[in-house]
Formats: sequence, structure tokens, C-alpha cells
Amino acid sequence: MSRSNRQPMSIARLIRKMKLEGREGKTAVIVGSVTDDLRVFDIPKLKICALHVTDRARSRILKAGGEILTFDQLALKAPKGQNTVLLQGCRKSRKVFRHFGKAPGTPHARTKPYVRSKGRKFEKARGARKSRGYKN
Repeated sequence: MSRSNRQPMSIARLIRKMKLEGREGKTAVIVGSVTDDLRVFDIPKLKICALHVTDRARSRILKAGGEILTFDQLALKAPKGQNTVLLQGCRKSRKVFRHFGKAPGTPHARTKPYVRSKGRKFEKARGARKSRGYKN
């Protein structure tokens, strides 16, 4: 599966999504990586099935009394997907999405241009700054 279809998901987002009603006690299934989030101090007991879990996220989940499964373990435990919640990370979290959209340099465009360098001569002249004639 391509990397763009395996979005990472932070523990904070995972906790927020598993707190919704009707999801307590269910297994969170993430086709991607589960990453740690230092902004979250206390982690509840979670049951997770993911392709990859970072080391620090793994230690924090297990320390809280949680459980981490692989997909083959999940297939044995819940062959029909009983009591599971399928989750995914933000689709536009990849850096490449900053370059998509309205062409850079046109009015009201907030699109990041692909430039060779960030020097004085590269996309910093007329149209980019008010002090250089005009600004789009």
C-alpha cells in the first residue's frame, strides 16, 4: 500500500476518537503508524491494532495497561471485525500538499512554490513584496 494511504496518527487524536460514545472497550484499527504526542500527559487504557507503533508510543500505551496487536493477531481474535473501530490519520498531513492548489504568485494564493533556493533572486522580486513595485 502506498505511503499516502498509510497516514500516521498521533496518540492524542487516537484518544480523542476513542472517547466518542459507543467506542469504549473496542479495538482501534489503524492502517499506518501510531506516533507519540508529548502534549498528552495521561493516556487511558487502549486496545490498538496498527501496522507500526513508535517505541515511545508503544511504551506509554503498555504502561497505561493497554494492548497492542498486529493485524494477524487481530484476524485470529476478531475474524469478522467485531468490536473494532477503523481509524485513519489526516489525509493532507504530508508536506507535498503545501504545494497543491492555486498557482504560486497569483493573487490570494497561499501555495508554496518549488524553488531552487530561498535567496534574494528567487521568487522575492516584483509581485511578491510590496516594496518591489506591487504585491499580488
